[in-house]
Amino acid sequence: MKQNKLNTIKTSGFKTPKDYFSQVEEQILNEVKIVDKVDQSGFDVPESYFDTVESAILDTVASESDTKVVRLFPWKKIMYSTAVAAVLILMFSLFFKSSDHVSWDDLEIVSIENYLEYEDYTSNELASLLTDDELDNDNFIDNEIPETSIEDYLLDNAELEDLIIE
Repeated sequence: MKQNKLNTIKTSGFKTPKDYFSQVEEQILNEVKIVDKVDQSGFDVPESYFDTVESAILDTVASESDTKVVRLFPWKKIMYSTAVAAVLILMFSLFFKSSDHVSWDDLEIVSIENYLEYEDYTSNELASLLTDDELDNDNFIDNEIPETSIEDYLLDNAELEDLIIE
């Protein structure tokens, strides 16, 4: 494939139809004669059109304000999908039951203590959870706490300055 350089191109690349310049003058004169013969252009404007056009435009704009809103997610489709999801969840919960039953014994004592500590219960609120038999003084006196448990508690929770006897 041979590339043409700009300085070697001898023609402009544009062509005119045959006998174009000899017939152009006749075509222009014929068009002028036709325009002179026609009195009207064929387009009519009704009487007082420009007097009433502004109010007509404002009326159409005001009436178009009640457009219909097309929702992206229709309520029927959302309702059907949530119903299907609810049925699936119900089906899985009924047919695939876990055989493990969680009881109070399974719950760690530490998690209960942390819950009660961070919830800021007062002593009266905690006492309202216990019965009179459980709050009896004998229950607190008869319980013996091993000495190792007391030592472990003091080592974990007390400061050294608190343990030094003056």
